[in-house]
Amino acid sequence: MNLRQNIIAVSFVGSIYFLLANAGGVPQAVTKAPGEASHNSCATCHTPAGNYVPAVALDIMNKDSVKVNTYTPGETYIVRLRVSATNSPKAFGFQMACLDSLTNSDLGVWSAFGDKVKQQQLTVQQKPRKYLVQSAAKTNGIFTANWKAPSSDMGKVKFYFTGLAINQNGNTNGDNNVFSQLTLKGPSTTSLEELEWTTDLYLYPNPCQDFITLTNESVSLVTLIGLSGSFSYKINPQDKNLNTSTLTKGLYIAVLKDNSGNILKVQKVIKQ
Repeated sequence: MNLRQNIIAVSFVGSIYFLLANAGGVPQAVTKAPGEASHNSCATCHTPAGNYVPAVALDIMNKDSVKVNTYTPGETYIVRLRVSATNSPKAFGFQMACLDSLTNSDLGVWSAFGDKVKQQQLTVQQKPRKYLVQSAAKTNGIFTANWKAPSSDMGKVKFYFTGLAINQNGNTNGDNNVFSQLTLKGPSTTSLEELEWTTDLYLYPNPCQDFITLTNESVSLVTLIGLSGSFSYKINPQDKNLNTSTLTKGLYIAVLKDNSGNILKVQKVIKQ
């Protein structure tokens, strides 16, 4: 075997190793949780992005499978993360962390991992942090585990997560990801703290009339998709208002991206 053949063989083996390794999780934190490198995301490897518009949702449920927004110390809850996307991707992946909202340290104990779910430990700012991640891509995009709440009231708990829609074409081209987070209140969370959380919006008012104001500084591009077409807005750092006065009344899907093209959030917007 000559030198050129050796190089090709090594490159091929390396590529296969890379794909197999990332199919069972990523070697870096990509949920956009505090402390993670701001430039890291699924799109760091999965680029260029494809035509999928992914969405991700998290359900926290008690033992009777009823959704909750407040935890009881020491209780165990069912956690279900759902990843979906437009344009029929072949499969899905995810990564998730659960942190104290004040100290950004791990909270709770993970167990009873569902199909194709595992726990991994990564280093964030020189400290270990627990993450849940796929052990292999999953076609229905539903990932589950049990989460045991801390033994005492720690106030608000935040779950940070990202979902990935993939085409399984043998490389990392044409995939796309989305980020989100969910706050679980502690039993002593005050009404003022709850109000502060509910005002942490990406855009308002919703429903809107003549304008929408963005409140998240990371948003650089907004695309509104409706029955009458698709409308894109490049965001000026000094002006966070979108002129929606000329839009036809109705329901739109808002796709919010950061400066690198990562999807931060997908949500419904109503134009009145």
